[in-house]
Amino acid sequence: MSKKLMVALTLALGVLAGCSGPAEDSAPEVVSLLSPSGSAPDAATSKAAAPAAPVIRPDTSFEEVHRMQQPWMRCLKEHGVPMETTTEGLLEISGEGNSKETNGRLIASRPENEKACGKLRPVFAPELDEEKNPYYDDDDDNFHKCRVEHGEPLVRTNGQWRPGPGWNDWAPDEAMQLACQAQAFDGKKG
Repeated sequence: MSKKLMVALTLALGVLAGCSGPAEDSAPEVVSLLSPSGSAPDAATSKAAAPAAPVIRPDTSFEEVHRMQQPWMRCLKEHGVPMETTTEGLLEISGEGNSKETNGRLIASRPENEKACGKLRPVFAPELDEEKNPYYDDDDDNFHKCRVEHGEPLVRTNGQWRPGPGWNDWAPDEAMQLACQAQAFDGKKG
């Protein structure tokens, strides 16, 4: 990501945070308990917090997502999910086999594996989450329009974006796609 884009996104987030309205008077969501100074915390309070799942932002590259997935992949591997190792040494779920006993994707989705490892799976930022972003369809349309404006051969047919003429000859441009995604999925209508 370019330094200018990073600065612009940081400034935009600062403006958005500064423009929010005053907080409603309500009870605090978190309560801090004071312990006597010098006392050691007991085992129940000294447990380390479980790691939070990494968040996939609109400007997150494929390589970054793959690295974010590694704690989840290691957990799944520890729970018997078949894995493959990429040339970069990263884990990927094996998609070989077509049964619930051999296909890694099917094994990973078992309730016991979801319970054990699901909390480590990267999650989409709210603006990329169809269920959390009320403007998702609008943002997705803007994302594809931006890609077309930058030369990607896409066509809209029956309300769906599909590869158009010249798609097989087009070289993917991840930087352009990420820039369009960051621009389009801004959490605002329009």
